[in-house]
Amino acid sequence: MKKRAFIGASLLILTTSSAMAGTSAQVEYGTVQESHLITSSSTSTHHGARPLRTIGAAALGAAAGSQIGGGSGQTIATVTGAVAGAELSRRRQGDQGSTQTVQSVELQVKTDGGKLLSVVQPSDPKLSFNKGDRVRILTSGSDTSVDKSL
Repeated sequence: MKKRAFIGASLLILTTSSAMAGTSAQVEYGTVQESHLITSSSTSTHHGARPLRTIGAAALGAAAGSQIGGGSGQTIATVTGAVAGAELSRRRQGDQGSTQTVQSVELQVKTDGGKLLSVVQPSDPKLSFNKGDRVRILTSGSDTSVDKSL
């Protein structure tokens, strides 16, 4: 518990001090050489894992299995029911995930300084890039983004 509190306090201090310090970005200008849309799918679990649901399903499976047979056969049926209940719960929770289609745009930009940059960024439906478009390239740390030049 102390370790979690320390980590939480450290993160709070780090994020607070960086917000006070401000941020800066390097700005360059260039011309789009190529632009490609990239579509990918990602699956995310809607509710996440629910261990209590899995334990409950295992208990129900064990209760149902205990009604079968007697002696060591009943013990085997009880264990099998518990395992089957937990597995069915786990699979059902996995099936509740949702698939999202994510679109990104890959841009090849030649800067005014002569460098060729390749930038992949989330696609914005309000912003399209065509060959020859003048763009602004913003770089802050390891993050680079491209938008239309004003």
